[in-house]
Amino acid sequence: MVERDILQLFNRRKEEFLKKVTQQAMEGEGEKAGVMRELKKFLDWFEYWLQSEEGVNIEEAALVPEEKTFDQFLDEVLAETKRILAEQNIEVTYTLPGQNLGISESWKCVKVFGNNDIYYRIGRTRPRKGPYQGRELLVIDLVMDGYKRQVFLPLLELKEEIEKRLGAVLERELPKVEATGKYRLKVILPYEIVRRGDAWLAARKFADFVAVTKPLINRLGIQ
Repeated sequence: MVERDILQLFNRRKEEFLKKVTQQAMEGEGEKAGVMRELKKFLDWFEYWLQSEEGVNIEEAALVPEEKTFDQFLDEVLAETKRILAEQNIEVTYTLPGQNLGISESWKCVKVFGNNDIYYRIGRTRPRKGPYQGRELLVIDLVMDGYKRQVFLPLLELKEEIEKRLGAVLERELPKVEATGKYRLKVILPYEIVRRGDAWLAARKFADFVAVTKPLINRLGIQ
């Protein structure tokens, strides 16, 4: 069983290590910088794995109090996501769902395509059915409603490749939901990320999801 103090120690030492190697990468060549980015990604996912181990009851751990509102947390995530993607020459715009997409205000959207019907969103949910029934989750969705054949099915064929590059399992809607024309692929994160106020980690996952899937969608004719 992984104890809370071990998780805290790992996080602190990881940040110290990354600070040091990032400085070295900045002084080195481009290839070295790329290696450091991949190393950072690996350490982030390893930390996430430690936190999600079945033997760890994170909800009972002494977590940092949630001082920010969820809306403030999402604003921080979106700002950091935009910064990370800008470094990869991916321009994003934000759309508040309640204003023109008819989605709950607890979700916020990121648009990277000229097509307004295909976008990414982040929010919280507590599923009433399925494997995550009753659990509060932080979810990043790629929304492709109405684009089953043009986008959704081609991406499903690449699902294993995408998962390998993300280091995460992609989830989809329940069959009954897809039967209504709603097609989404999603990355599910533990809500403890929000309780800890770890906007950087959430933004890193969000940015990785966009960076991996956007080029694939571009190849399908969605610009």
